[in-house]
Amino acid sequence: MSLIWVLAFGAFFWSNVDAVSLEKYPELTELAAELDGNLGLRKEKIESWFEGAEIKTKIIDAMNRPAERLDWHRYRSLFVNTASIEGGVKFLKENAAVLDEAEARYGIPAEIIVAIIGVETRYGKVLGNLRVLDSLVTLSVEYPRRSKFFSSQLAHFLKLTAEEGLDPTVVKGSYAGAMGIPQFMPSSYRDYAIDFDDDGRADLLNSVADAIGSVANYLSRFGWKAKTPIMVRISQPPSEIENLVTRKLTANTPISEVRELEIEILGPDDGKVGVMKFDGKLGPDYRIGHHNFFVITRYNRSQNYAMSVYELAEKIAAASSN
Repeated sequence: MSLIWVLAFGAFFWSNVDAVSLEKYPELTELAAELDGNLGLRKEKIESWFEGAEIKTKIIDAMNRPAERLDWHRYRSLFVNTASIEGGVKFLKENAAVLDEAEARYGIPAEIIVAIIGVETRYGKVLGNLRVLDSLVTLSVEYPRRSKFFSSQLAHFLKLTAEEGLDPTVVKGSYAGAMGIPQFMPSSYRDYAIDFDDDGRADLLNSVADAIGSVANYLSRFGWKAKTPIMVRISQPPSEIENLVTRKLTANTPISEVRELEIEILGPDDGKVGVMKFDGKLGPDYRIGHHNFFVITRYNRSQNYAMSVYELAEKIAAASSN
């Protein structure tokens, strides 16, 4: 869940807040009871944390206007620009040894790892200034459309802080509760974060090496296929291409159907790709996403997001080789 778009549209003001009432939100009392005794957590302490949390209505506002809904050319400009490319080249050079190790172990290109961290937190410089506790409490009780998901993330967050010896009233992150250099949600932190600097703990809040290794591990666990295509552009699309366009986040069109339109594409006839249409400055922009493109969408479920990561990675790789 990227934080940088917030900066592009101006700072949020978080003054509109309400203290948490356990009487008003009995689901929080129920969650505290469920967690009682788990990893040393105690119901009374959890309830005191909840009562010290703040309901921030601006968090709901942010959830209702994600950057991923922007037209592609506007969204792209937030992440694929001179500053992000130069920052990516610098980050890649400074962490070359760790990135090489991650690529060798997991098969993820270094520039893809760098681009994800660049899109998420401007290479670790923008980690979020909201208490994760406030974000997750707000979304679990005041965002009914996804309250079940965020309640689960709140539980994972408290378990994570117990496991890692963190103070849940101090940890900060994004308005959606994502944390650290790679902006992992609490469940992803617990499931996919790894200790890549061999200091005995997976620390995504402070360790660049752990962030790099964890991004690589995450993509690998979701099925990244090393040394296979990610995306191709269609320079002169036939009109019939519109019939194959998908807004979904899976490769669902047989390669044989794409070849029937006389479009050259790698892969077996029974393989599948996703034909996508983006809103470019000069009109429709058609792209073909292979399996790995859609693996990137598991990080953020948006075609715009995955394409910005791919294009930023492409630019970083080209600039680094010059």
